[in-house]
Amino acid sequence: TPFVLAPLGVMEMLDAEADVAVARAAAALGVPYTLSNQASRPMEEVVAATPDAPHWFQLYWTSSDELNASLLGRAEASGCEAIVITLDTHLFGWRTRDLDLAYSPFSRGLGIAQYTSDPVFARLVRERVQAAGGSADSVPAAEVETFQSVFSTPTLTWGDLAKARAWTTLPIILKGIMHPDDATAALDAGVDGVWVSNHGGRQVDQSVPTLAALPEIAERLGGRVPIVFDSGIRGGADAAIALALGASVVAIARPYAYGLAIAGQAGVQEVVRNHIAELEITMALAGHTSVGQLGTASVRAV
Repeated sequence: TPFVLAPLGVMEMLDAEADVAVARAAAALGVPYTLSNQASRPMEEVVAATPDAPHWFQLYWTSSDELNASLLGRAEASGCEAIVITLDTHLFGWRTRDLDLAYSPFSRGLGIAQYTSDPVFARLVRERVQAAGGSADSVPAAEVETFQSVFSTPTLTWGDLAKARAWTTLPIILKGIMHPDDATAALDAGVDGVWVSNHGGRQVDQSVPTLAALPEIAERLGGRVPIVFDSGIRGGADAAIALALGASVVAIARPYAYGLAIAGQAGVQEVVRNHIAELEITMALAGHTSVGQLGTASVRAV
């Protein structure tokens, strides 16, 4: 199918099995699952639970290149098939609900399993504890503090992407491309795919809708690399429109989180099955027998 599951962090807030439940649902349907850098379970545990399924790994580029290299090395060693580098979250957007509640899951030690399972991160935590003269009891707090100190780097540039090539041999996809000039820059940087996304509308309020940005980006890229598309996909008909306007693959995000919250693995699987079924029916009703037949002639500007 032309679907992939987008990376969503802190799934332990929704279900005890968290990322493992999502991975098993995706595996049952043959849909690739993008493991989040902010996962609730280490990547090795998730891949071990679904060893024959396709997995990608999403990286938030931290301020520690040693940690970045370790994360990508682990992803490749565990069997992931692609690296997705997120570009639009070097700092969090103005999220009024979180501000009103004074809430951050990361400050409570949630969603940092990829870090706490990493040997480089563990060494950074030990150094912090030793410098503070702390004991083993202070490790959980030191893990949170270390995560907050390395989470991201707002100084990331196009030139830095060359480092990722040295850290992994896997294909690299850039997530958060919303302008054709950036799509061109991605090609110039030698990446293997672009991911059109506005982070589900959670980073820039009043952001350009991804569907409005997609056609011009697709035209600029001219089929030279695959295009993944997300933000606003709520069913198979939405996916059909995105595919018609130039997407190669459509990512499902928030809907599968709803499914996980309601019914765990079975909920995720049902949400994804429904997306696939509605896409097939939409194509049939539009007179198409394959995804490849979807194109600009399939849709009409309003």
